[in-house]
Amino acid sequence: METNAFGAFIEMWARAFDFSGRTRRATYWEAFLITIAISLLLGAFFPYADVIFTVLAAIPMLSMAVRRLHDIDKRGWWVLLGLIPFGGIAVCVMLLMDSDGANRFGDSPKYGKVPL
Repeated sequence: METNAFGAFIEMWARAFDFSGRTRRATYWEAFLITIAISLLLGAFFPYADVIFTVLAAIPMLSMAVRRLHDIDKRGWWVLLGLIPFGGIAVCVMLLMDSDGANRFGDSPKYGKVPL
């Protein structure tokens, strides 16, 4: 498990095609902010590299958003709400929510396995 923002970014790429399981809120936002920072830096100096990086990072960010939604006990299909006007705001609010504990998508990555 990651211990810092760079570890969260590495985890995002390592689990790029893993749409199952859960991702902590901190892990998601750390990886998101690093991705945005890299995109902004590339865009400032190499505009075409920025486009390539953004396209390549789309699937890992999508899978991480789906796992983040799983963490708050929502199905991954909720991410499609971002495709309609103002739906992105609702998705962003959901991605900001904290998780409770174990749910149908597995044990909490924040709290671990909680005995019943």
